[in-house]
Amino acid sequence: MYKLNKLFITLIFILLSTLQPSFAGDNHIPVRVGISDTNFNTYLFDTIEFNNINSLNIMDAATGYQVHPKENSKTLKVTTENSLFRIYVDNILVARNLTGPIMISAIDNGFIEIKDLKRKGKQAAYRGSIELTKSTKNENKFAIVNILSLKNYLRGVVPNEMPVRFGLEALKAQTVAARNYAVTPRVKAYTEFDVCDSVACQVYFGANTEEELSDQAVEETNGIIALDKEGKPILALYSSTAGGYTENYENAFSDPQTKEFPANSIHYLSAIPDRVEFGILDNDEAAENFYMTMPDSYDDMSPYYRWSKDWTETELEKVLSKTLVAQSKTGFVEPALLNENDFGKLKNIKVLKRGNSGKVIKLEIITDKQKFTVQKELVIRRCFQKNGISLPSANFIITYIQALSPVYKFSGGGFGHGVGLSQWGAGKMASLGFSFDKILQHYYKGIKLATIPIEILANGKTTERIFYTDIEKASVIISNPNGIKKLVININNKEINVKLKEEMMIEDISKHINKGKNKISYTIEDEIDYEKSLKVYIEVKEAIDE
Repeated sequence: MYKLNKLFITLIFILLSTLQPSFAGDNHIPVRVGISDTNFNTYLFDTIEFNNINSLNIMDAATGYQVHPKENSKTLKVTTENSLFRIYVDNILVARNLTGPIMISAIDNGFIEIKDLKRKGKQAAYRGSIELTKSTKNENKFAIVNILSLKNYLRGVVPNEMPVRFGLEALKAQTVAARNYAVTPRVKAYTEFDVCDSVACQVYFGANTEEELSDQAVEETNGIIALDKEGKPILALYSSTAGGYTENYENAFSDPQTKEFPANSIHYLSAIPDRVEFGILDNDEAAENFYMTMPDSYDDMSPYYRWSKDWTETELEKVLSKTLVAQSKTGFVEPALLNENDFGKLKNIKVLKRGNSGKVIKLEIITDKQKFTVQKELVIRRCFQKNGISLPSANFIITYIQALSPVYKFSGGGFGHGVGLSQWGAGKMASLGFSFDKILQHYYKGIKLATIPIEILANGKTTERIFYTDIEKASVIISNPNGIKKLVININNKEINVKLKEEMMIEDISKHINKGKNKISYTIEDEIDYEKSLKVYIEVKEAIDE
């Protein structure tokens, strides 16, 4: 009973510090974000300090023990010793042998400041709460986890993933993509938290980097995500610059479970040219004609729309002898190079396979000792480094220039993996007058925009949500595999009684929709069965036929 009470205390602590009133869109979904150090080198720590501690609540979740700093206290330090937490106030030990997690929240919805942690050159500050939880890999280290609402998380993501100068509609498209990624990340790489705060997931810099226009984009897409044909949240991948042509998912990524390359295709993550006349670029001639020229495209304002890198033959030999050893550990270099001295003298580089956008997905590096086959765009980019920096993208043409000191010249386009939304492309589309839904439906084929699907239990209780739409058309999509007979929907104080006759039903609620914020609630009435439920979401933008 004691443990149950302490668990209850912890849950209440988290809920009070992260969630908002019951009618909520993004506010009802908590996100666990792993916080790294200033240089994004680690997510595991053995000590951490906080500023402004008089405005903080501090508690050991295992025991309910709370630390109460004196009024003039300045710093809080948490360390680990023998896999247990110690807490210091102004460098004086006030608690030891705590099993944790250690929960920290700000009083009156203030910010939590981590001492000496910088984001965009500013003091890092976070909304919600901070959980210090022991690492599953090293019990003498802990993760710093920021727990906050999805809405506040997005406020710290959007202006750091996209320049606010790209405009409201581009920011709204970015917000939906980022919301999708938070709900459906490609890989769950961490056990202590859902997403990290760096480019390895999506960039999240906290409260001190929020901007008014990006906040507006978050508010004006509240509750809205992109769904696939089956009504499931899409994997909304995005990158800086596609170079005028996005790529098929399977041509850029390996399977997150099996690590097989290429991965299985995803219908909405397909290669999309900015102009239909570009054609398919899966051969050297077509790719050269495209990437050695500057055709008009949505990406052409990006500084990485077209780029070039060159190495002397000797320079590239030195680079490849090192990078092939490192990239052999990925499993996508065959045969693996274990020692840089075994590389030999570079003889040739051949592109063996390209994706639809001309992206190099398989190439051969030939030396006087061996032929190395390299696959997967990120591995290829990391093999060809200039001044320690990988290639901007794998969309490139190789030119060998014969001279006294022969040169390998790479001419390419784009920055990043090039799958899904192009951020620079979204910016130009917005400047040309495209709305955010049109931008999203350009980059993700066959998607619809809707609220996050939720499960409604047959327990007589009401489930409430908020969503935002600027399109005065909406339908409730109801999936009812358990044969529930009646669903009561209240949309903006208008009650609709839906008699459920089929397993899948669509209820048009357009005449009750406001342009802007909408409140909706669902109740299964006249049927109490705790084993029964149905799923609902509101479609606000239909899919465009592919």
